[in-house]
Formats: sequence, structure tokens, C-alpha cells
Amino acid sequence: METYHNQTLDSPSKNSYIGSYYQPPDRMRPLARQLEFQAPSSICMDPQITRSQTKANIDSTAVVDALKTLQEKIRQLELERKQAEKSYSQYSHDVQKHQQVTASVPSQTAASVPETENSGRKELDSKLQSAEARCKVLEKQLDYMRKMASLQKQRPSSSNSQSQREKLEKLESECIKLSRTQTLAEAKLAILEQKLLHEEHERKLVQVKADESTSPSHSVHANIQSILHMMKHHQPQLCERVSALHRSGCAAKKSLQKDFSPSSTTCNKPDRDTQRAYESLGSLSDLLLALQDELGQMSFEHQELVHQIDAMQHGEQMQDLQRELERLVARMEEKGAQINKLRKHQQTVHKLTHPGAEDPTTTKPSSIRPPVPSPVKAQKKGNKSRLTNNNLQLLRETQKFRNKLKQDDLCWET
Repeated sequence: METYHNQTLDSPSKNSYIGSYYQPPDRMRPLARQLEFQAPSSICMDPQITRSQTKANIDSTAVVDALKTLQEKIRQLELERKQAEKSYSQYSHDVQKHQQVTASVPSQTAASVPETENSGRKELDSKLQSAEARCKVLEKQLDYMRKMASLQKQRPSSSNSQSQREKLEKLESECIKLSRTQTLAEAKLAILEQKLLHEEHERKLVQVKADESTSPSHSVHANIQSILHMMKHHQPQLCERVSALHRSGCAAKKSLQKDFSPSSTTCNKPDRDTQRAYESLGSLSDLLLALQDELGQMSFEHQELVHQIDAMQHGEQMQDLQRELERLVARMEEKGAQINKLRKHQQTVHKLTHPGAEDPTTTKPSSIRPPVPSPVKAQKKGNKSRLTNNNLQLLRETQKFRNKLKQDDLCWET
């Protein structure tokens, strides 16, 4: 009995995970013997969540079934181990009896007894080793099943992390695309700013030339001719109109000077009032010429804006240029109204200085006839207002026609 007690104490599965149902181990490790699952709540949940829960429940039931089968196998191994221990104790008891019997048996049979004892011990040792090996395998299977259960619990967190990674990758790709588009837009904006600066520089140069042409310390005719030479490279039709306006203004100035110059035959010394009237008429003619030059410059700017709008493709810049064009047209209309008012005022001043005289175009021949102006000059005087009105009407019609047209209707040739 002492040998049996020692064998049970020294058994390899004494302090293992399994232990013995008849003799528990000294060191108990905390093991989850029963898996507890929460009862499904009565609250309605998302179908994806319910599917994941049902899948987890199925996996957990499979794990529980596997654990139960492993426990059954462990019980069988325990029974086999106990049977082996019983057989071993019985064999040891038989060996003791046999030793007592063999003490009286002659020495011939003593040689055969150790061989039988060794063979029996080897068989029992082999059985014990096989049982211990099976116990180790079952313990490994238990560890594997526990790991599977823990991984099954951690799967939803891993799926969430994977979805977050995918979202982050999408956001990074979109950020890269936006950065590329931003760089392209900045490059285009830099190019457009350079073009605008160049155009503003050209406009300032043209404006400086126009201001120099109206100043009294420079030659008006030479400056206007140089500006016309510069403008001919851009728009020849516009230059012809401006030159016609300039010629008509010069002719009007000369005719006014001839009409209002005091003849030596009529009077020797003019009065102060007539001198002031002549000076006012001269200043009015100069102002009229300056306004006509400004109107020609505005028409040139109008043509440039039209070309820029035709060349543009972006919607916002086209709208800005169209607004600027509308403002320019309004300024041109105001300038035309100023020219008309100035001409009317010039006519009233002429009537006040010559109360008995009629219009210069319809003057009757007197006894002493002044030098008759040429018919070309008289025709140009009468057609000044018509030219300005025709120009303004032409600008309005082109503006209306451009507003009615679409971008894809025509291809403007430059």
C-alpha cells in the first residue's frame, strides 16, 4: 500500500492542468470551466450586429462542445491511468509473493524470474508513457481551443481597425489629389497674374502717351500720330476712326478761328467782350478735341476687352471682364453726352457773340464776304455729332450681339 501511495503522489499528471478526479492537484490554476454568454436582449439591433452575434454564438457553442469532448477523453485517460496503477500495485504484490515463494525454490528458476519482472515492468512503463503523452496532447488541444476562443472575441475589434485603415488610405489619396490640383491652380494663377501685370503696364504706357498729348507743352499732332502708329498694330479700323475724329476736330478748330477772327475791313479793334468770346470758343474747341481723344482711347480699350473676353475660358474671369466692359460702355456714353453738351454750348456762345448771324453752315452772303470754307470742312463740321452717335450706337449693338451669343456659337478670328 505504501508503494501505491508513493506512486500516486509521484504521478506526472498530479499537478497538471487536468489533475485527478479522485485526488485533486496541490496547485490549482484558475481555469474557465464554463463559458457564460449573455442572453439576447429584447431591444432591436442592427442586422449586421445580430449576424456577428449569431456567428459568435455558433463559434462559442462549437468551442464548448470541443471542451466537453476533451473532458470526456481526459476522464477516460484518468480511468486508464488508475487501472494501470492498480495493475502495477497488484503486480508488485504478486512479485513480493513470488519472491517469498522463490526463496525456497532452487537457484535454477532464480535466473528466469528477473526476466519476467523486467518484461512486466517495461510493459507497464510503456503504458504509463503513452497515457502521459496522450494527456500532454490533450492539454495542448485545450490551450489551442482557449486561444481560438480569445481570437474569436478579438475579431470585431480587428475588423473595425481594418475599416479605419481603409478610410485613412482613402483620405490620404484624396489629400494627395487635392494638393496636386492646388499646385496646378497656383501655377495657373501665377501665369494669369503675370499676364494681367503686363497688360496693366501697357495700358499705363498708352495712358501716359495720351496725357502727354493733351498737355500744352508738347506737340499734340506728333503725339497723337505716335499713338496711332502704336494702335495700328492692334486694330486698324479703330485707328482710322480716331484719325477721322482728330481731323474733323482740327478742321472744326480752324474753321472756328477763321469765322471768329476779326477782319481788318470791318473793324480795326475788337471789343473786350468779343475777345473773351473768342478765347472761350478756343478753349471749348480744345476741350472738345480732348474729349474726342479720350473717347477714341476708350473705344480702343473696349476692343481690347472684347478680345480678352473672347480669349478667356474661365467663367469668373469672363464675368469680371464683362462687368468692366459694361462700365467702360457707360463711361463712353457719358463721354458722348458730354461732347454733345459741349457742342450745344459752343453753338450758344457763337449765337451770343453774333446775335444777327445764323449758323455758319447757312450764312447768307454779305457785301463783304469772308473767305468761304471748303465744302469738305463744312461737311465734317455737320457730321461730327453723327460720327460720335454712330460710334456709340455701333458699340451698343456689338455689346447686345455679344451678350446674345454663346461661347460655342462663333470662333472669333484675331
